[in-house]
This record gives sequence, structure tokens and C-alpha cells, in this order.
Amino acid sequence: MRNEKEAIAEAAKKLLLANRRTVAGHTFTIPSPYEYRHQWLWDSCFHAIVLRHFDINAAEGELKSLLASQHRDGMIPHESKYSLFGTLLPFTSRVTQPPFAARAAWDVYSKGKNKEFLKEIFPKLEAYHNWLRKHREEGNVLKVVESDESGEDNSVLWDDIYKIPIHKFTYLRWFATYVPMFPQWAIIKSAKATSIYADAVDCMAQISRAVGQLKAARAYDKRKRAITAAMRKLFRAEDGLLYSTTMRNKHITYKTNSIFAPLFSGTFTRKEAKTCVEDHLVNEKEFWTPYAIPTVSISERKFSAGGYWRGPMWININWMLHRGLLRYGFKTVAAELLEKTVAAVKKSGFREYYNPITGAGIGAKQFGWSTLVADMILDKQQGFK
Repeated sequence: MRNEKEAIAEAAKKLLLANRRTVAGHTFTIPSPYEYRHQWLWDSCFHAIVLRHFDINAAEGELKSLLASQHRDGMIPHESKYSLFGTLLPFTSRVTQPPFAARAAWDVYSKGKNKEFLKEIFPKLEAYHNWLRKHREEGNVLKVVESDESGEDNSVLWDDIYKIPIHKFTYLRWFATYVPMFPQWAIIKSAKATSIYADAVDCMAQISRAVGQLKAARAYDKRKRAITAAMRKLFRAEDGLLYSTTMRNKHITYKTNSIFAPLFSGTFTRKEAKTCVEDHLVNEKEFWTPYAIPTVSISERKFSAGGYWRGPMWININWMLHRGLLRYGFKTVAAELLEKTVAAVKKSGFREYYNPITGAGIGAKQFGWSTLVADMILDKQQGFK
């Protein structure tokens, strides 16, 4: 098994380096050479996290390239680096994505210890977090203005928000994502995005201390406490789980991978984490499938093993969960999750997503963020930082 994991890590390295592209002077990693040839926010963050194990300069460059697309007001768009005949076009999307930039920056710095890199990008990270606070915070939690911004484009969480079945007419999301002034009305308060945000704010506190900005560090520590308190108050439902809500604070109680996001951010108490893991994660009637975890519980009527973000296993979700499990000391479950993830990659390669029952690969091939399994392998002894 050790040689098998070493082979997967080596294959991940080759894939990421093969997917590197330079557009108008900006070098970054495309998600897939077949279907996704631009730069995406959380994809690049995930790429940088894996690249740090193999090429620290490439990892740092990935984040610098991402931040080069930052808007003047501080927003980092979810997609950028459009080019025509080698010329960069000044066109980016008008939504962001889950705020992983600070987490990626801290992970890369923790590996390379390049304080100059951290000092260089710190002002841009601060500008992004100021933008998030001004434009996406709602009562200390994060709102998501439409499903593309969540990163989980066709998630069942939006089924009751959109006035039309957007998962069947996916092209309609394009208007809210790219067309200026087009209304963005499919807004939810997201438990998952807020969990990622809480972790990002914690990373910003650590980054601030590393670059000598102690006043900023104390402010971020305070923000983290406020966000955590707001999450526990707003998102907690009668069953003890944390669910996203509508803008009118009605819980959206579909069981999706989002119920495990508080493990990633450390929002659960130890007792709550134990209940969540034992009652739901390792429950074979919900999430503990042969190639866990499905993005939607198999007990949900909306579960679809091949439906885009409506059931398949995605490795970036497993990576978040793996870190959350290690944070709370569930080492055995984390190891089992890693084995299930490795099995899927061994069977189907680095695919965009996987059937959680059969392990069959679906979607784009040579998919960059699925190399996160290498980070799970290489960083598993160190746990979550």
C-alpha cells in the first residue's frame, strides 16, 4: 500500500506540472487540459496546496497568479485568465468562490517558510477579506449570491431557492455569473462557506502574526470568535446539525456534505463532532459508501450517483473532511476515508468526480484538484494546522 500511495503522489506531481500554463505573463495550473482551460479560485488554491510538496516556487506562483486577477474593490473572481491568441482579456466573472486563498497561503508558507512571499500577498489577502466582510457577510455569517459562487454549481441546496429547476437548465446560471447588472437573487446563508470563511479568518490571524501585523491578528482572532458564535446560533437545527438557511433564516435541511464542514473549521464541540461522525459520516445508509463520501446522502430522495454535485464523490470534499477528522482526533476514520479515496483514484485516475458506489470516474480527466489525495497522503501525519 505504501508503494501504491507513493505512486499516486508521483502521478499527482506529474499531472499538476503538466497542467501549468502561462497566459500573458501569468503562470498557473488549469483544472483540466480537456475542459477547463482558464483559472479558477478554489482550484488554484487546491493546486497550490498540493504543489507545495513538489515545487514551492510553483505553489507560490500559483497564488500570485490568482491574486493578479483581483478586482480593484478586493474581490477575487471565481474564474479568470481568459486569453485570445496569447493576449489576456480583461474579463472575469462577477462572483467569487469559497474563500480558500488564506488557507492556501498559510499552507504554502508553512511548507516553504518564505516570509517575503507572505509579505507580498498579505495586502491582497486583506483586501479580499475586507471585500468579503463588506459584500458577503450577513450577521457574521457568509451569504452566497448564487450556486456558481458556492463552487457546488448544481447542489440540491438551491433546488428550493431558484424559481425554475436550475439543475436541469444549467446554462441559465451563466447570466447571474457573468452578465453585468443581471440580478443575483438565489441567495442563501451558507453553513459550508461560513465554515471555510471561519478557517480563512483564523489563517489570516496567523498570517498577520507571521508578518508582524499584531493589531490585525487580534482583530482576526476576534472575527473568528464572532463568526463561530453566529454559526452556532443561526445554523443549528433541532437534530444538532448545522444547516444553511434561506435569507429568511429557514433551515435548508437536505443532508449534504455541508453538514461536515464545521469539522473543518473547528466549530463543533468534541461531543457534537462525535455525534456527527458516528451517526452520519460512518453510517452506511447515509455517507459511508464504498467510495465515500457522496456529496448528498444516499438516504436523500434527491441523491444521484452521477448527478453533478448531487451525489458523486469529490476529492476536494474528502480533503476538507480528512482535515476535519484529524482536527478532532478521528484518526481511524480519517485513515479509512483516505483508503476509500485512494481506491477511487487507483480505479479511475484523477477524474473530476466519482460514482460513490462503484468508484467510476466521471467528468473531466486529468483533473487538478483531485490531486489533493496526495496532500492527504503526504500531510496525514501532521494533521490539521
